[in-house]
Amino acid sequence: MRSVAVCRSRGGQRWRVRGVLAVVLLLLAAPLWAQSGVPAKLLKPLAEPRAAPALGLEALDGREYGLADFEGRVILVNFWATWCPPCRKEMPALARLAQHFQGADFEVVGVNVGESVERIQDFLQTLPVLPAFPMLLDPDGSVSQAWHARVVPTTVVVDRYGHIVLRAVGEVDFDSPDLRGQIQALLPGSGDAEANRTAPAL
Repeated sequence: MRSVAVCRSRGGQRWRVRGVLAVVLLLLAAPLWAQSGVPAKLLKPLAEPRAAPALGLEALDGREYGLADFEGRVILVNFWATWCPPCRKEMPALARLAQHFQGADFEVVGVNVGESVERIQDFLQTLPVLPAFPMLLDPDGSVSQAWHARVVPTTVVVDRYGHIVLRAVGEVDFDSPDLRGQIQALLPGSGDAEANRTAPAL
């Protein structure tokens, strides 16, 4: 079985620890995100696609986003946190994925779990390119729980009809041609798009 690097979600609590407590928590968490797993090159299809839960979160720029804002588009929702090394590693590739599909009916959406605006912005400023996709805030972790994102990173793809069809728990290679092919197959104009709407995943 392939090992994947994940970070345990803290159930919506903010990452505010000091001194000895901080050291202890880091030592406990380290094995969870320091595994020698290989990033997934494909997202896992759901055997039974299901309706996506509500979103309803505020972005870094103060704008409110809900699923209705992405109606008719495929969206990839990535649940992440700055304290999670696999999440940090994924972010530049997520920005490249969004750029790759620019102009298509596709949107990348980041959902940060339980961190302050300042902490998120400080991290984003360290990236080679600032992500251009919406970065939403889930301060109490309630939306993440509703989406069954109990660890970070967790990635979920919602099709044009509002159904969750693909999912991955752990680090993902968003530069993978195979993964990009999965996204392309869901987009309007793809020969597989209509089949993906109705046919069960294998």
